[in-house]
Amino acid sequence: MRLLRYFALLVYLSFHTAYAQGYPERTLNLVVPFPPGGSADAVARPIAEKLGAILGKPVVVENRGGANTTIGALNVAQAPADGYRLFLMPGTHVLNPRLMKSVPFDPIGDFTPVSMIASTPYVLFAARNLPFDTLQGMIDYARANPGEVSVGTTDALGKMASARLARVADVQLVEVSYKGAPQLTSDVMGGHLAMGINTPVVVRGLHDEGSVRALAITGTQTVETLKGVPTAAQVLGEPGYDFYTWFALAGPAGLPPEVVSKLEQAMSQILRDPDIRQRLIAFGMTPAEDTTPAYASKLMQNYMEEMGKLVEAAGITPQ
Repeated sequence: MRLLRYFALLVYLSFHTAYAQGYPERTLNLVVPFPPGGSADAVARPIAEKLGAILGKPVVVENRGGANTTIGALNVAQAPADGYRLFLMPGTHVLNPRLMKSVPFDPIGDFTPVSMIASTPYVLFAARNLPFDTLQGMIDYARANPGEVSVGTTDALGKMASARLARVADVQLVEVSYKGAPQLTSDVMGGHLAMGINTPVVVRGLHDEGSVRALAITGTQTVETLKGVPTAAQVLGEPGYDFYTWFALAGPAGLPPEVVSKLEQAMSQILRDPDIRQRLIAFGMTPAEDTTPAYASKLMQNYMEEMGKLVEAAGITPQ
C-alpha cells in the first residue's frame, strides 16, 4: 500500500511538473469585473501586455462588469483550474458577503491568490459650478443647504467613504449609485451631480485640466500626482478615516502550485519594471513590494475583517 501511494505521488508530481513546463500553450484571459474605462482597466491592460510578453502567449483583457463584481468573479470561479482564465481581483470582492444577501461563491475559498499588484485610495471630487473648492467648503455648504449635495459612487468602498464622511462631518449627503466611472465623471463634469468618489486614476486628469475639483484623498497619505489635495482625515481631524482598495491577480481554486509559481514569478518581474511602477504611481497607486501568494492571501483576509467592521459601522446592510 505504501508503495502504491509513493507511485501515485510520483505520477501526480510528474504530471503537474510537465504541465507547468508547457504552460501556457494558448491565449490567457484576464477577467476584469468592471466595465471598460475605470481604474481596473488602467491596471489590467499594461499588466496583461507585460504578462503576455513574459509568458510568450497573449493575455486578453475581458470586461465582465456588474452585480458588485460578482458576474466577473463567478465566471472565474467556475472556470477550469488550469491557469488560462485569471481574475483581476479588487478589494471590494472580499466584502461582498457583507454587502449582498446572496453571493454565489466563497470570495476567498473559491479563488487561488497569485500576486498582489497595487493599492490605491479614493478621491472625493466636485463639480466646477459649485461655490466651494475644498472639503471644508463643501461641509459648510452642505450644512447650510441640507439635502442639496449629492455624491456618486461606483462600489461599496465609495458608499462607505460617503457614509462615514456624512456622519463625521454631521452633514446630509444624497448618495447616488453608478455602474461605472465614465457615467459618474460625466455627470459631475456636467454639473448634474455635485460630487463623486473614485480612484485617482479616474480623477487626476480631469482635475489637472480643470474639469472637476479634487477635494480630498480618502486614504491616510496624500497622492503624489494630486499635489496640494489633502486627506479627508486631515480636514476632518479623524485619523481613522481611511478607505482604500487594492488589485490582485488570482485564479480559480485549485490552480496547480507550479502554475501559480510561474505566474507569480512573472508578476514579480513586472512589478519591478520601472515603466510599470511609474505607471502605477502616476495612477495614484502604490505598487506591491511583496508579490507572494502568501502575502496576497493574508491581505485578503485582513482586509475582509478590517473593512468589514467599517461596513457595519457605516450601517450598510446586505441588499
